[in-house]
Amino acid sequence: MNLRFLLLLTLMLPLFAQAAHKWVITYAKGVGYTNQAYLVTDEWYLLAREIDKRWKRGYDVIDIAQGYTQWVAVFAKHTGFKGQSYITRRVWADFRDAMAVKYAKGYVLIDLEHGDGIYVGLFARGTGAKEPTYFTAGYYDDFRKKVKKAWAKGYKIDFIRYYEGRWIAFVEKDAQIPQTLDAARTWGAFERIIKRRWKEGYFLTDLHFGFDQWVGTFTKTKKIKAQSYDLSNKWGYLHALIKKRWRAGYQIMEVSDGW
Repeated sequence: MNLRFLLLLTLMLPLFAQAAHKWVITYAKGVGYTNQAYLVTDEWYLLAREIDKRWKRGYDVIDIAQGYTQWVAVFAKHTGFKGQSYITRRVWADFRDAMAVKYAKGYVLIDLEHGDGIYVGLFARGTGAKEPTYFTAGYYDDFRKKVKKAWAKGYKIDFIRYYEGRWIAFVEKDAQIPQTLDAARTWGAFERIIKRRWKEGYFLTDLHFGFDQWVGTFTKTKKIKAQSYDLSNKWGYLHALIKKRWRAGYQIMEVSDGW
């Protein structure tokens, strides 16, 4: 009986994990880009192949995501970008060095993902970013202190990531943008934060799950007129929801995942 139970439990664990995993799609009205599309694949090399094809068709990539064995890319037109590129590295130090080379050539990192043992960095020219830089910290409390220091120096958060025991913030100079950083251990608690920040005039401009918590950057900006989001543990459920949002005039801002 015990052996059968253990075997059954082993078979069921992936299903339990999938049920706990969450995909979150953040949308906005008022953003400049249009003609969106997205693609979901099981491997990065398959997604990279499709990204190359979409570039030839005039699309830019505005977001990439990886979660629960799936890779996602969101495409759009009229982004204002003057060119794009991506790099992959297995070690953070190698990625950091390759990123410095890209910056020297006029590119700015607009998204970073880590999955299947590789770092994937998405770069663009023509973003308008001023003095883009980044900083890291091993502990969240130390990370928050660094964020506050960056704000005091006139920087704003573009996006935050947590990979391999390292919090990373990518920032640029924009002292006129009010921001706040919030975190919660459960999605339900974070949803309450979203609703409160919306009432205060903030929009969710970045969302990431790291070290067992949801971390969101909220920004007061005139570039966003309205915002919404959808949540599901399966992409199959999200397809219809995304199309409904598009019909209502929303555009995808970001795809995030967590537990």
